[in-house]
Amino acid sequence: MISQEIKEMWNELKHVYLLNTTQIRIMFFVLLGGFLILLLKLWAYYITDSMALKSDALESLINILAGSFALFSLFFGNRPADKNHPYGHGKIEYFSAFFEGGLILLASILIVYEGFEKLYLGIHLKEITEGLFINFIAGSINGIMGYVLILKGKKYNSQALQADGHHLMTDFYTTISIFLGLLIVYFTDIVWLDPVIAILMGFYLMYTGITIMIKSTNSLLDTENYEIIHKIIDAINDIDEPTIITAHATRVMVSGNFCHIDIHFVVPEYLTVIEANTIIHDFEVKVLKKANLKGEFHTHADPCKQNYCRICRIRNCPIRVDEYQESQPLTYSQAISWPKEDKDRIIL
Repeated sequence: MISQEIKEMWNELKHVYLLNTTQIRIMFFVLLGGFLILLLKLWAYYITDSMALKSDALESLINILAGSFALFSLFFGNRPADKNHPYGHGKIEYFSAFFEGGLILLASILIVYEGFEKLYLGIHLKEITEGLFINFIAGSINGIMGYVLILKGKKYNSQALQADGHHLMTDFYTTISIFLGLLIVYFTDIVWLDPVIAILMGFYLMYTGITIMIKSTNSLLDTENYEIIHKIIDAINDIDEPTIITAHATRVMVSGNFCHIDIHFVVPEYLTVIEANTIIHDFEVKVLKKANLKGEFHTHADPCKQNYCRICRIRNCPIRVDEYQESQPLTYSQAISWPKEDKDRIIL
């Protein structure tokens, strides 16, 4: 029994890998790059004894731990829906992002603490020239990898790739700041600037970590997703389908790179159930394609009740009571609004 379950899981993971080969390979190579960068930064710290460079190396260690979790989430999160997870496994990516934000926050606290400790106990810097440039090279590699991860994360709508990419870009920015700060130390011999730079970097990382944790928490709580709803609205407005008169009660739940969209479409009330279902189904497919979204619609068809004649573009409508006046594009406020009868029925 157990061996059969293991075999099924193995086959699932192979299937996930074949469907997401590019994302998984990108994350794997970034992880390998992270080990190289960590070694370079540890080398830079060893030959300089700089608190700022040590804090930068500590962040790279966090990058590796977070990247490992992100790689795991790509495998687990892209598994297909099953009996126990009918909406799929995609939300694991938000746990990955939250975990990464927590690691950044932890690293920032350690950096700030050790920075103040150095200020109190005294600073003893070695020759920093060579270590400074080694660290700069390592940080630049991080910047390139981070930029690629963000682009690929947006392309594949992967929260794990984007979160790790932003983390690496943060590492790049802090490396640049440290480089400039330690150049000042090198030319002025003001050695106390080294732990001060580390402390400032720690507070910046603290802000970054908290921001990532809040964003991932909002996603886990299915906070209203403005970006995706706007994509859906733009797609609806761009597609010429007169029988879809308007829409409301739009809600989106995102699981990894998969969107579950609840929406009410207003259609002419004289349509049969079969006709309305066919029109709506075809329209849903067009909207997903136009918005470049991977997902599914859960649609409720509302009869027009002859309330939309002034914006309805259907010619020769047999039940029209008012003349057509002008087309009215769907707006954000209208798309998320709830008619009173629906609100009373659904939201207690």
